[in-house]
Amino acid sequence: MIPVQITLQFARGDTRESARMQLDLEGTVRETVQGLVAALELPPEAHDRRYQLLRNRQVLRGEDRLYEAGIEEGDILQLVAVDPKATTFGRIITPNVLSRLGGNVSGDDLPVQAALVAAGGSPVFRLRRTRALIGRADARLGYPPEALDADLTDLDPHQTVSRPHALIAFAANAFTIRDLYSQLGLQVNGAPVAANKSAPLHDGDTITVGEVTLTFHVWN
Repeated sequence: MIPVQITLQFARGDTRESARMQLDLEGTVRETVQGLVAALELPPEAHDRRYQLLRNRQVLRGEDRLYEAGIEEGDILQLVAVDPKATTFGRIITPNVLSRLGGNVSGDDLPVQAALVAAGGSPVFRLRRTRALIGRADARLGYPPEALDADLTDLDPHQTVSRPHALIAFAANAFTIRDLYSQLGLQVNGAPVAANKSAPLHDGDTITVGEVTLTFHVWN
């Protein structure tokens, strides 16, 4: 067994909960899901309900071992119950589940003032939650504008921004930004951020998302 400590987010009825959990990196995602459902005493899987494990809004494949799925110490994972008949696009979770995990409808209010400002000073995307999703809206593929905290569609005529492109998170009184396997990458102050890795984010930093440049501002 190779233990790793993670934070698990899940829903019990209409209530969102989180818990620190120890997982085995050598276990498969499917085995891990079954163990979590039992340990948390959640309703068992049925014909109209199955569970999926997510990392950064991406569904993890059941046959992968956790280390193959890139799980690391301190990760935040989501355990979600979905309708097996619901449509998913690749390994991206569907919008109804997406909306429950964070972004514009996240239950955590941001305790400080923060915003992303486009070149020239407009538009300004105010960040109001502790998890902010940056991307390009495409309702046909499950990413309606309301799922995004910063919808860069109007700033991206060449469609260089991925639908879910990056995630800004606030925790322990600090901001980080993570690349969500975007097609054309993410840069902070000109330095590339590796796919699915996070980088610290500070007031005045420049973020390049595809061909779109934004400035991050934070104040009390």
